[in-house]
Amino acid sequence: MNLVAHQLLSFNQPLVQVGNHLGEIVRGKNMDKFSPNIIKGIQLHRYIDSFTDSHDIVKKSTARLHRDFGKYSPIIVDIFYDYFLIKNWDKFSNESFEDFKNRCYILLLEHKEVYPAKLKYLTEAMIKYDWFQKYSTLDGIEETLKQMSVRTKFVNNMDSAVKTLYIKEESFNKDFLAFFPKIEQACKEFLAIK
Repeated sequence: MNLVAHQLLSFNQPLVQVGNHLGEIVRGKNMDKFSPNIIKGIQLHRYIDSFTDSHDIVKKSTARLHRDFGKYSPIIVDIFYDYFLIKNWDKFSNESFEDFKNRCYILLLEHKEVYPAKLKYLTEAMIKYDWFQKYSTLDGIEETLKQMSVRTKFVNNMDSAVKTLYIKEESFNKDFLAFFPKIEQACKEFLAIK
């Protein structure tokens, strides 16, 4: 799961959303300076990552990419799943994607004073270049993967994964639709939401 999913799976709890965003950067030993709800969001972020990485449906998705993209396959699937979340948005949210996106951007920017410098920079870039919107198109996915491939230590061809997405979109979408209700329910239980 990537940025959009992490925010949606915080279920409109603002400080949990902020914590979930902080979970991109903050590690266990650095949590004690935050409020309980922000800490809950950081923990939720880790829970989402762990649940996703270990789930058989997600492993099926990553297996389609493994031959060509090796250890980068799970990262690529995270991005693909945000694409499918946006594509199937009405199945999982009553709020329009545009309203959700704008609300998240405002919220995350309002709390940037609690972010480490690296996350502050990433948050400002995310909003300036409208990353959530980029995840909604194949061209945007390709651009995102190209930028990610440049930031990695090893030579890779992550950006070409969009060709696999184009060819096998129906299979990836089927995986996503089978998986997302499961993680949605798991996150509700984690947050004790009925």
